[in-house]
Amino acid sequence: MSKKANSMTRRRILFAAAVLGVGAFVIVAGRLFQLQVLNYQFYEEKAIAQQTKDTTIEPMRGTIYDCNMKPLAISASVEMVTLEPRKIADDEQAQIISQNLAEILDMDYETVYAKASKTDSAYEVIKRGVEKEVADEVRQFKTDYNEEIKKYNEGKPEDQQKEAITSIYMAPDTKRYYPFGNFAAQVLGFVGSDNQGLAGIEAKYDSYLTGTPGRAIRATNANGEEMPFDYEMYYEAQDGNDIVLTIDEVIQHYLEKNLEIAAYDNNTQNQVAGIVMDVDTGAILAMATKEDFDPNDPFTITNEQKAQELAAITDEEEYSEKRNEILQAQWRNKAVTDTYDPGSTFKILTASMALEENVITANSTFYCPGYRMVEGWPQPIKCWYYPRAHGTQNLYQAIQNSCNPAFIDIGQAVGAKTFLEYYKAFGLNEATGIDLPGEGESIFHSEKQFLSNKVDLATASFGQNFQISPIQLITAVSAVANGGNLMKPYIVKEILDSDGNIVKSTEPTVVRQVISEETSELMCDILETVVSEGTGKNAYVAGYHIAGKTGTSEKKVRQAETGRHDLYVSSFIAFAPADDPQVAVLVLLDEPTVPPVTGGITAAPVIRRIMSDVLPYLGVEPTYTADELEEKDVSVPEVIGMTKTEAESALSKVNLDYRVVGDGDTVTDQLPSYGAAIPGGSQVVLYMGAEKPTEPVQVPNVTGLSVSAARAQLERAGLYMKGSGAVSSSGNVVASKQNITGTAAMGTVVTVEFTDLDQRAE
Repeated sequence: MSKKANSMTRRRILFAAAVLGVGAFVIVAGRLFQLQVLNYQFYEEKAIAQQTKDTTIEPMRGTIYDCNMKPLAISASVEMVTLEPRKIADDEQAQIISQNLAEILDMDYETVYAKASKTDSAYEVIKRGVEKEVADEVRQFKTDYNEEIKKYNEGKPEDQQKEAITSIYMAPDTKRYYPFGNFAAQVLGFVGSDNQGLAGIEAKYDSYLTGTPGRAIRATNANGEEMPFDYEMYYEAQDGNDIVLTIDEVIQHYLEKNLEIAAYDNNTQNQVAGIVMDVDTGAILAMATKEDFDPNDPFTITNEQKAQELAAITDEEEYSEKRNEILQAQWRNKAVTDTYDPGSTFKILTASMALEENVITANSTFYCPGYRMVEGWPQPIKCWYYPRAHGTQNLYQAIQNSCNPAFIDIGQAVGAKTFLEYYKAFGLNEATGIDLPGEGESIFHSEKQFLSNKVDLATASFGQNFQISPIQLITAVSAVANGGNLMKPYIVKEILDSDGNIVKSTEPTVVRQVISEETSELMCDILETVVSEGTGKNAYVAGYHIAGKTGTSEKKVRQAETGRHDLYVSSFIAFAPADDPQVAVLVLLDEPTVPPVTGGITAAPVIRRIMSDVLPYLGVEPTYTADELEEKDVSVPEVIGMTKTEAESALSKVNLDYRVVGDGDTVTDQLPSYGAAIPGGSQVVLYMGAEKPTEPVQVPNVTGLSVSAARAQLERAGLYMKGSGAVSSSGNVVASKQNITGTAAMGTVVTVEFTDLDQRAE
């Protein structure tokens, strides 16, 4: 090859090398541009993730208080067990960690191992809400394991050594506690594993209660070890707001206690529910459903029979579906979410609208032959009193008797169009807007059908063939009691920040005036006679003027589904004092099974017990009639050392009788002892030289006996009777319950409840 050719070849090689060099530079430059400019944020975040440790600091969830600032739901400081899987040495270590954490934390191994296997993850929550004692067990496991590894590695070559556990961390956390267990369970609700509200107030006000999480960002070195505090940023968590309820813990206790008794006494199959409301403001003083659950452990089924039925299911899908159904039922706030036919309690509203429209007066008369024929229905619509008949009645008597034919006439006098207008005015066509989740929607006839079908108007007039919720009914009846104003019900009084400042408060809200004060006053007077003279006698409380109405409604859908015809809702709604209403109480028993299941028999006594507790607590002073004063409890005076004449005088001053045992000159002992509270008119035993017996006596069973027979039996045993309930009723009154059985000290006062069995009105 010539020199010229060699020279050209050399130049081509050099040129090619130059071109390749430039190309390589361009490629490298392009890659750098991609890394440093286009993907800068991605790689910066990845670098930061490798060089820092970011820990979430959980805020303290706000406290839920009753109206007197008694805590009903609180949060306490606990710990959270977390894992940094990228620091786990190998699969063997992952298995050891998973096995031990699962055992200590009572968790499923596979669940823990799945998180430990995420080798590229820097943060995995293993379990929240861990108590200190359990967290200390985790720490001890980590310490013990690392001590063993240290010993194992002594003297071994570096390539044969095992790594210590550096991937387990503890972080501050909070845990929700309900100090009173199942108290107000459906109202309060509960939280999930991440402290989020899942039901009740916890869910409705979750955004207020939750707070804002904080962060702790710490720099780490090449080995993943935390750097000194100079390399730390800390963002403090903001605790959640506190909620103050209108619920009064004492009144709530009275309601729950008496609902539990009612559920047991009547063997209720589908829960019982009750509401206590301030009639003037709409504030809920108490609300409960029984049976219930413990918010500390909400996923445990409390009904033993249902738990056994569930345990017998072997199909996994069927089991899961049934379990969810049972849990949803026990969590449900029946007083707000469920709807039912109100039955005769609705007659309060029918009468109110008729009086307001002046289509009837207190002196209007109605004839009841025991039934009423209505156009469009081939069969007679019967009165609960059928085959007997109420005959001619005025308005007072028609309501006292809860007479269906009379109310069919009243409904017709009002007319379908006006009836529907009042139905809406009482707020029954829409939700009340109470600040609780899941409020049920009422079910009523279509307007077109209702205006054209006389049968629908007839049955609606006495509360059948449509459904409303308990909260809707008590809100509407409270309007009848308070002078005619429909109030918006509410259960949260105010929201406070962590410093106690008011963030939000609820003021009573008048939705509209439905009836006049004059109509309200007349209805209060009429409804008081229902308790004093009518079907509500079993709700009577001596010294208190209680107004109310019984209700018994058929569960037609359930009857059709089951083929049974004994499924009812028994209810009673009342307010007191009748001459100056302050508080309304609604109680309903869903499917009671101990006959008779009418509101006058099953629900009225529950109202009596609740009112007996609540009215004195609210400071309502009793006003006794002359007859009630005769029976009123009196304190036994000290008569030991007196002559017979002196003792007789002292006892007669407090309306007590006496009998003498012995023939001494002075009283040497007495029964009952000084200071005991016994009913007026009772007989005190004066021992004049004779020994007072000290042996306990057998308490006779007086259930089923009349008032006089029960008193006589107890007195013969040396005991005293305090009667409650329909003691003064002139009907078929028998003892239904007594508070003491077995044996008791002579002179003990036995409280006996009496029921008027004639009060079977629907």
